[in-house]
Amino acid sequence: MMTIAQSQDEIRKIFADFKSPDDKWKYLLEIAREHIGMADSLKQEKFIVKGCAAKMFLVPEYKDGLLYFFMDTEGGESTPLLSRGLGCLALKIYNEQKPADILATDPNFFQDIGLQIGLTPTRANGFASLLKQIYMYAQAYSLIADRK
Repeated sequence: MMTIAQSQDEIRKIFADFKSPDDKWKYLLEIAREHIGMADSLKQEKFIVKGCAAKMFLVPEYKDGLLYFFMDTEGGESTPLLSRGLGCLALKIYNEQKPADILATDPNFFQDIGLQIGLTPTRANGFASLLKQIYMYAQAYSLIADRK
């Protein structure tokens, strides 16, 4: 398992190698297609990321001190691929991490790599909502971890 900092470094390198701005969108579409979705039974109303134009589901699982996330969009691997790719990118950083480590991470990382440039306002707001949801889950499970 990589640390958050290691995952961010890996993503920085990937984005630094892009030759054109379109390469980041191609990368997001590629990881969206490769992402193994989640069972339809997990796609419940309570797990919808509020503020996303696309219907995105984010399901947390706290196990052995780590926070696991399952994410998918309503259309799964067929649509909406860009939103799904953004979710996959977030999971590359935050999945299988300690809640306290997630909370200690600056979410501005995505702006630093230029991800927000070229996103429609709707997608940017949806991505911000996804990150907010991840941090809210981390906050809740951090409190649970502190009680043990």
